[in-house]
Amino acid sequence: MKTAFVTGGGRGLGKGFVEYFLSQGFQVIAGVRNPEHVTLHHKDLTLVKLDVSSDSSINNAFDTTSAECDHLDYLINNAGINKDSATGNNKKIVCDLRYLDRKILLDMFSINSVAPLIMEKTFLPLLSKSKQAFVVNISSCRSSIKDEFANTNGNYGYRASKAALNIMTYASTFDLPKNVKTYAVHPGDVKTDMNPGGKSDPLVQAEKIIDISKNWEQEFNGHFLRFDGTFYPV
Repeated sequence: MKTAFVTGGGRGLGKGFVEYFLSQGFQVIAGVRNPEHVTLHHKDLTLVKLDVSSDSSINNAFDTTSAECDHLDYLINNAGINKDSATGNNKKIVCDLRYLDRKILLDMFSINSVAPLIMEKTFLPLLSKSKQAFVVNISSCRSSIKDEFANTNGNYGYRASKAALNIMTYASTFDLPKNVKTYAVHPGDVKTDMNPGGKSDPLVQAEKIIDISKNWEQEFNGHFLRFDGTFYPV
């Protein structure tokens, strides 16, 4: 049976990934901050309490997953924070040079950049047992100077932390075994709690992102892609 682990799997794009994988007959483990708030239930879905900023929480999630699965085919690093969720809507402390807050900026790097690497490191024993595994890191067009949407501020924390995620995705290719491939991806203008004005359905976008792995080209490995499988400029 194919298997997938999705961080931030309780809502938005993460929930879209969970629903897509379940529709394809996968066994799915969803890491969520508050399992009691998740309304999605399925015989092949296991909810795991996960705080990606905590190594002990990540280790506990790995132990639970190891008890459920003998391998992992997909690790979807979807959990993240933006200028609003990181600051309690006091976004100027990560968006305006005059008010920048070091601690909050570092928190954004911890969750958006470092946590996906720690997830990858921790879950590598299960990924290594798959015939062909993929680590998918959810990035953003905001990480590129060729951003496709208009901007009204510097958005330092989100932009820089997602740009760091892109280069860390590339760097990980030096250490991953040959059966484990990885890519960072701009998911599009997805309608989520973090982006309520989004125009694209999470389930539809999740399927497009996974289609990249189904139409895999070796030059994709470690690169930053758009959800349609084209290369995104860094």
